[in-house]
Amino acid sequence: MGIKTNKTFSRKSLFFAAALSFCVHCLNAELIEINRVVAKVNDRIVTWGEIDNAMTRLNFSEQEKKKRTTEFVEGKIDRLLSIAAFKQKGMAIPDTYVEQEYNKRLIRDFNGDRKLFRDYLLSNGRSQLEFRKDLEEEIIYSHMLSTRRKLKEEISPEKVEAYYNKHLNLFKTEEKIRLSEIAFSQIAGEPQSVLLQQARKVMEEFKKGVPFEKLASQNGQSPFRDKAGDWGVMVSEREIRNDEIRKRAFSLKKGEMSEPFVVETLQRQKDGTIKKSGKFAVYLLLVSEKKVSGRKPLDEVRQEIERTLASEYEAQSQRQWLGRLKKEAYVRITLPK
Repeated sequence: MGIKTNKTFSRKSLFFAAALSFCVHCLNAELIEINRVVAKVNDRIVTWGEIDNAMTRLNFSEQEKKKRTTEFVEGKIDRLLSIAAFKQKGMAIPDTYVEQEYNKRLIRDFNGDRKLFRDYLLSNGRSQLEFRKDLEEEIIYSHMLSTRRKLKEEISPEKVEAYYNKHLNLFKTEEKIRLSEIAFSQIAGEPQSVLLQQARKVMEEFKKGVPFEKLASQNGQSPFRDKAGDWGVMVSEREIRNDEIRKRAFSLKKGEMSEPFVVETLQRQKDGTIKKSGKFAVYLLLVSEKKVSGRKPLDEVRQEIERTLASEYEAQSQRQWLGRLKKEAYVRITLPK
């Protein structure tokens, strides 16, 4: 019996030893993966763990991580170069300012709940010290980029006008209409002829001078019936899903009502998609307002163009500045395959 027990114990020992060896191997492999160097900026190492954690905090899928790894590594390099340039200038961020920003984040993102904040950091494998360090780097990076911004005064009226003339298609306005409707839907499987007869009767009342609003409030099954059939907003062609309604609506003049027409109704499916329901409704449409297509005048879009140009100049200035920093620094990138 003793010999048998020893053999059993021996087998179990071998099993646990093998399992432990496998676990240690897996742990070592994971540590190697996390600590793998993906970039070096001067004497600062950037590991895959840093980049992966940043994307994980944004709930990226594995596919998104692969797609955006380069973007995040380049962003990290830009940040480190900016911080190095900041320090070379002998500048420093006061601790009181970092503390203020720290408390602002705590209030804004966690409603001042420190326990919730600590739980969040714990779930992301970060300490409060690491969070504060990241925050300080973010403040420095934002400050260094802000120094590259172009002042509004540098954007002349000539540049604004040139941009406007070059991008006229950006300032086109679509034709828009405001619609009201009366819709007769199948309730108990009524044939088209019955619904068309009801619609024609309403149309005759309209021709006799009965206001469309009154008719829309008293007839049909439109979801806008309690609003006298009014859709409530100006719409463009691309905003009307149904082809037949779109075609009929934009063929009408202001104040004109359409002839009755049949539309196969749409229905939202369980998966969220919208498809034809197999049922139909008869519509009457009225265009109460109409705005023709055209182009926004320059004065109306001047501030918008100034903001766009400022953003473009700022981005260009930042790229040139970061490019110079990269030339002056030692940067090596080794992305995972």
